[in-house]
Amino acid sequence: MTDGGVDWSVVLGAEGRNLLLSGLLITLQLTGYAIVLSSIVGTLIALGRVSISPRLAPLRWAMAAVTEFCRNVPFLIHLSVWNFGVFSLEWVLAITEPARDLYSTQFVAGLCALVSYRSSYMAEIVRSGWQSVPGGQMEAARSTGLSYRSAVLRVIFPQVIRIILPTLGNQYVAVTKNTALVMVIGVPDLVYQAYQIQSTTFQFFAVFGVAMVIFSAVCLAEGAVLSLCTRWLDRRWTGEPRTPRPLRRLRVEV
Repeated sequence: MTDGGVDWSVVLGAEGRNLLLSGLLITLQLTGYAIVLSSIVGTLIALGRVSISPRLAPLRWAMAAVTEFCRNVPFLIHLSVWNFGVFSLEWVLAITEPARDLYSTQFVAGLCALVSYRSSYMAEIVRSGWQSVPGGQMEAARSTGLSYRSAVLRVIFPQVIRIILPTLGNQYVAVTKNTALVMVIGVPDLVYQAYQIQSTTFQFFAVFGVAMVIFSAVCLAEGAVLSLCTRWLDRRWTGEPRTPRPLRRLRVEV
């Protein structure tokens, strides 16, 4: 199958298709793990930064320093530090051995780089959402007899999630696009496999044209899922009535 010198069979054929699908699986695994872990780590950092106890002042300063440092270091440097630095230490290899039994060292290093880089952005988003909730909300929740933990989980966090969810969606898409750089440390993701096909067939346009379509489809699917989640949360927490379905007419035979 050629069109003006472009041979689409190199990616639509069995061999090329299998390589791209195996790379896509690695990309989706990296994306899923990185989204979950960076959201958790970013939320913990944000909670440390919004604490008001004087005893936790050193923690706030440390979390602020870590956030600003990680945000201002390019992602490629995160990758290099984790892969060639952190994962060259014997005790790190020993600790991460269970994870490296399932995935390669490069995969785990790339995942750690994604989490360290993106969690700093997640932390700022969560912190901004937290600070946008009026302070009287916590006071009102505590006045009803709720503990601090219950007030955070039942009153503050639902409001924070509604505020930050659209922005988090952009970050999740950015995580997906950042996975394209893990190929530089040897992770066989979608872009890595695309380069492998292109290096043997020299069909650059066909190979990377398909890779572009795949990345676009994945990112659009993520946006659609986040949009559905936002609407569902709006209905659940604002009490907006659902649109009733039209009643069917019953056919009654006499």
